[in-house]
Amino acid sequence: MATAMASLFLLLAIVAWVAMVYALWRVACMLAGWRPTPAQVCKSDYTDTQQWEDRWLSPMMTSRGYSWRDGDDMRMITDEIVYTPADGHQRRALVERQVVRGWQPSGVYTVWYDTADPTQVTFYGPFYWLLMAASSGVIAGVLFQMLILTGGMAAVVAELPGLRQLG
Repeated sequence: MATAMASLFLLLAIVAWVAMVYALWRVACMLAGWRPTPAQVCKSDYTDTQQWEDRWLSPMMTSRGYSWRDGDDMRMITDEIVYTPADGHQRRALVERQVVRGWQPSGVYTVWYDTADPTQVTFYGPFYWLLMAASSGVIAGVLFQMLILTGGMAAVVAELPGLRQLG
């Protein structure tokens, strides 16, 4: 049982480490070739009725229902936006973002676009990805430390098929 739990901790630590590396890669890419620009919302899929429902009703009782992509007191919405990158040509795009459930979302916010392809746009900038990298790194570090302190790492290594024959 202890070996199975240690193997699970090791797997989760590796997944968290991979998530951290991916997030750091996103930070590097965004800082190298993406730029911020203001965007104005033309149309949103989060209607006034849905905002009222989210403010006063349980998420399960609303017309939108609950989605796994929604967070605690948050709602994932899709906005149609208009933005102008450095080339001066106004563009439209669909952008997903999380907003506070039941509140009127902002009609103007900053988006990030790829300078190589200005049609590629996202709400989540490098600070978001840096925060994801830091939290994933902390989780991976805590899981690896738990394995080392409890002696679980030795049990996992002892159970690996190639290393078992060496001992």
